[in-house]
Amino acid sequence: MEIVIRIACVYGLLTLAFRALGKRQLSQLSPFELVMLLLIAEIVAPSLTAGDESLTGALFGAATLLCFAVVDSVLSYTSKRFRQIAEAPPTILVRQGRLITENMHKDRVRPDEIYSEMHKAGIERLSQVKWAFLEPDGQMAFIRADSEDTGQSPEKNVV
Repeated sequence: MEIVIRIACVYGLLTLAFRALGKRQLSQLSPFELVMLLLIAEIVAPSLTAGDESLTGALFGAATLLCFAVVDSVLSYTSKRFRQIAEAPPTILVRQGRLITENMHKDRVRPDEIYSEMHKAGIERLSQVKWAFLEPDGQMAFIRADSEDTGQSPEKNVV
């Protein structure tokens, strides 16, 4: 039972930490950030099982972690309240061709990142953007003011 409690504590802490990091940070990890993420796993791993290196302890720990992931997924799907806590909602970055600087600061998105994503979507000027959203997965979605195709793949288009 101790393994379950340890994993629950670490899972909760990491969930809160990733929520605090912000949407944009997780979708674009730099090589340094990836190494830091791997180091966190190395640092935390011994504390999860309290030195229990047996196969039973490893299987029990992995099963517990997978159960938490499934419960998180089910609660995110069924509970609006849980979803509000665990997942960040989409953020409006551009409205009617104007940058929403307050939202940009909140999610730590620079104007050059928005312009870069606009160009990838085939949009030349900010005035051509009716809405731009930072989605929960860290991707940006655009709705053009002139209703033309943004050039994004269909699964990324905002409807």
